[in-house]
Amino acid sequence: MAKPIVNKWAFSPHAATRMMERNISVETIQQLIETPDLVLAQGPKWLFAKSFDVRHDNLVAAVLLERKDRELWIVLTVMVNFQARVK
Repeated sequence: MAKPIVNKWAFSPHAATRMMERNISVETIQQLIETPDLVLAQGPKWLFAKSFDVRHDNLVAAVLLERKDRELWIVLTVMVNFQARVK
């Protein structure tokens, strides 16, 4: 499945809290969404992940959900130390 086009996005309160806890900037999430290293479909949700040279906690990942009624993607949560499962 092709990477979805994410033009407009916003953070859920949960994602904003996790970003503060994990020292993840808005700019980091923007880079992750625009140029991910990995994109996985998980039902209606999408997982985007990216490695950043300035971070030493493995991949940074974000889970997004499209709100088609608002032409908006919601960043539901963000993670560090992410590892994709190999099947």
